[in-house]
Amino acid sequence: MDVFLPNEREAKKITRADNLDAAIAALKQRVPVLAVKLGAEGALACGPSGSVRCPARAVEAIDPVGAGDSFDAGFIHAYVNGADLGECLALGNAAGAFSTTRPGGTEAFRDKKYVAQFFPQQATRANRHD
Repeated sequence: MDVFLPNEREAKKITRADNLDAAIAALKQRVPVLAVKLGAEGALACGPSGSVRCPARAVEAIDPVGAGDSFDAGFIHAYVNGADLGECLALGNAAGAFSTTRPGGTEAFRDKKYVAQFFPQQATRANRHD
């Protein structure tokens, strides 16, 4: 496994740690890249180049279903395209936050105009590749 993306609760349960710092220390020994989702606190990542933390993106949340999976998709998209950990976290946080703005987990992503407004930089990049 190259990248592991647990939330805080999962990280502590998997490692049987009482606190997040202990869980991170244990997981960093097993995976090259670790990103831990912290909900309203944002997320943190650790990798070969060090650690970085990124605040959550503020939105008017309607439905939290799918936020973690959307974070994962955003993070992995940035990661496989060569972004640094800070950029991966920022896109992961944005995707997770965006998913909460409509009910149903993925409904927000179905509206291309809404996506382009929320992710203007990604829309511009996508348009350049068309």
